[in-house]
Amino acid sequence: MFRPLALACVLGLPLQAAAQDAEKKDNIAGPYVPTPWVIVDAMLGLADIRVGDVVYDLGSGDGRLVITAAKRFKSRGVGIELQPELIELANAGAKKEGVADRGKFIQGDLFETDIREASVVTLYLLPQYVTRLVPRFRAELRPGTRIVSHDYPLLPWPPERDFTMDVPEKENISGMSLTHLYYYVVPARIGGVWELSLPKALARKPLSLEVNQEVTFVGGLVSDGDSEDYLRDMKVLGEKVSFGLLYNGRMMSFEGKAEGDAMTGEVSTKGVRGPWSAKRR
Repeated sequence: MFRPLALACVLGLPLQAAAQDAEKKDNIAGPYVPTPWVIVDAMLGLADIRVGDVVYDLGSGDGRLVITAAKRFKSRGVGIELQPELIELANAGAKKEGVADRGKFIQGDLFETDIREASVVTLYLLPQYVTRLVPRFRAELRPGTRIVSHDYPLLPWPPERDFTMDVPEKENISGMSLTHLYYYVVPARIGGVWELSLPKALARKPLSLEVNQEVTFVGGLVSDGDSEDYLRDMKVLGEKVSFGLLYNGRMMSFEGKAEGDAMTGEVSTKGVRGPWSAKRR
């Protein structure tokens, strides 16, 4: 649950030495120290945990985040932790709080354990490991999965929201009281070439839509064989897709949803409103 530069306060080792020791082992994303409860509350609030969510905590430590989510929000949770003694501690905590049926803890490598079931992911890892997880999050997690990262952003992925808070007790952990939380939503994977169909009043035949989707950018180009027009202000938030298009002298506004190899929604422009759809080629 908690993998900053911090075991020094527990073992009496210099902070730098503890961090260096952790970094020598490729599958250990940092030393363990319990997350302050005020930060647990803030992370769960930012993630907007709901009944039915499946919360995965990567580096779950004593299991407090998974246990709290299960007890407070009736969610299910999975903690992934490398150290067996922490797995035992987490299981004991879940049993004590009466949520052992909704929270389980797996001893395993968080870089290899299957996390595709998650609807929420939380993490507090050293920055180089956070960055290492970004391609996996975007490729494996379902669109709409929410992610909250403590202190370190998922570079180069821009967060949907972020905020800071002052936690005085953290000074004994990291030497500073300022805490950063970063919130992300996994986007639908819409990169590629699509056949775009509009109402007949807007386009007499299907158009070609080519979408370029990167970690830091998403955009596209529409072609009818004679002309090309770039999409404007394209956004993908979970399965929700929106963009603008100036075509045949009309500025059109698109809202819709992406599911696998299909997109559907509503397009509107002056005097015309109707359905649009797209199929991936």
